[in-house]
Amino acid sequence: MNKLLRLYFVFALVLSFHSYSDEEESLDLIYQKLNALEQEIATQRSLIEENTYLIERYQELQQQRYLDLDKRLHDLLSNELEDLDNDNLNTSSETFSEEIDLYKKALELFDASRYSEALEAFRELIITFPEGDYSADAYFWSGELYLAQKLLEDARENYLVVADEFSEHNRAPDSLYKLGVIEKILLNEETSLSHFSRLIKEYP
Repeated sequence: MNKLLRLYFVFALVLSFHSYSDEEESLDLIYQKLNALEQEIATQRSLIEENTYLIERYQELQQQRYLDLDKRLHDLLSNELEDLDNDNLNTSSETFSEEIDLYKKALELFDASRYSEALEAFRELIITFPEGDYSADAYFWSGELYLAQKLLEDARENYLVVADEFSEHNRAPDSLYKLGVIEKILLNEETSLSHFSRLIKEYP
């Protein structure tokens, strides 16, 4: 009987030891998983902070680009308006004078950032004087207006008219360049390269 009791006690002790050992292994496993999770969280936090910095930096650069674009547009428009004043003084045609006045009005609206009104004025110019001296310019500046508003598809449509239908006009090279840039933004690499290649070939 005593032997049986001793055997039972030993058996219970062994079971207890194994149970404790299993619990200890489980705790070690949990501890390892927690450590791994903490490391993963730290890595993710670092990536988030890095991405946040990059996004903020990108936004700053984009803002600077648009400020630079606004300044360039303002300078271009100012020069354009000055040339128009000289043209108006030298013209004797009433029709040509009307065309210049309408074109000047559209440019002034553009320079004042009144984009919708400027677009309407350019459209009026195109409809009223489809073969006029400033039709190509009206299409080009319409493209610039859309581009300033990030309306890339509309901008592309207007630049294409200048590049294809007014290829001899001095706005054609700029339009081809803008087309290449737009296609690159839209990730149309082959089309973008095609525009740039045409630009180099036709306007060396």
